[in-house]
Amino acid sequence: MSLPNILARLDSKIRPLLTILPSDLFASLYSSTSRWYADLASKDTHLQPIVVPSGLSRTISGLTFRSPICNAAGMYKYAEGYHKSYLLGAGAFLAGTTTSSVRIGNKKNGISLPFTPYPHSHSASNWLGLPNAGHEAIAKKIHTFPRYKDFPIGASVSADPGMQQNLAIPLLIEGITLYIKASVDFIEINESCPNVEGHKQTDMSSLDPELLIRLEVISKQIIKKYNHIPVFVKFSNDININQLPELLQVLIDLGYSGINVGNTSINYAYYRDKIDKRDIDLYDYFTNTFGGGLSGRILREDSLSLCYSASQYIQSKQLQKEFSIISTGGIQNGSDINNAIKSGASLTQWYTGYYEQYGKHTYDIYKKIYEEIDMKIF
Repeated sequence: MSLPNILARLDSKIRPLLTILPSDLFASLYSSTSRWYADLASKDTHLQPIVVPSGLSRTISGLTFRSPICNAAGMYKYAEGYHKSYLLGAGAFLAGTTTSSVRIGNKKNGISLPFTPYPHSHSASNWLGLPNAGHEAIAKKIHTFPRYKDFPIGASVSADPGMQQNLAIPLLIEGITLYIKASVDFIEINESCPNVEGHKQTDMSSLDPELLIRLEVISKQIIKKYNHIPVFVKFSNDININQLPELLQVLIDLGYSGINVGNTSINYAYYRDKIDKRDIDLYDYFTNTFGGGLSGRILREDSLSLCYSASQYIQSKQLQKEFSIISTGGIQNGSDINNAIKSGASLTQWYTGYYEQYGKHTYDIYKKIYEEIDMKIF
């Protein structure tokens, strides 16, 4: 067994026990080791590719995904896990999120890239701050990748947080163009990051004028020019569900290929009631000290509600052009994928659930989840 697998299995067993540590020490431990472990694990490619059941493939916006699940943005910020994702059996690969400028991420109280799991709640918090090497560097890296059949490559991008809109949008367009020239198969616009200053995460009680401007410019300068490239937009789990139809109609009218709903939340008071009491002290410490985005099982119910509501609206419109839903937030096993697809999703993405399941199943992580998927819903 490889070193990353040994460490993953060990962590899976001792992580719940480590919550007896002071909260600041526990958070510091996981913050300081998570990036190191991710880099180590991404290089662990000495394994045989698993056979993905053919009945799981999905064709969306002209792209064939060999299965309905892949990594969420943020898992491979530097596009470092491409080969391993393919070998493990993921349905696609998503790099980023990237910005035009290189970012080193957040640091506070001596802790860089703050992150903590909530082991008993099967959830987590992070306040990373979009660390990345920039659009140009990652696009160049992706351009060197070998291509695998029915394994699309996506790039997650964001406007530079804190930058004036008139400067940020042209740089965002430039970045998307670099990815298209690097032959990515789809683009995901990240409008859901709560972990950086100057990046508003609206609750959609009214549509943000700056968001609408970004969406319109991307539509005119990317979608209409490169209409063979599907473009999806990702929003947080905190979208006002009553405002969702208006948002969907904007995306449909502007020619977007779909929406990704359910990614992270900053509604700390609401989700505190869903946290296991053994994780409460850690939860209070992290959310009060850093804030950041919540992820994992505690988001599952609300993420599915957003997915279902979006699906109901799309079905009611009887659209001539395909418009798809990606479900992110609370995906941890095959049952979650079943429920997401039944709620109207075409694809799912995972992050927190992936790392928890990897600790249990290592190389068999996707094989295990495929065994749990109900083939009758395909």
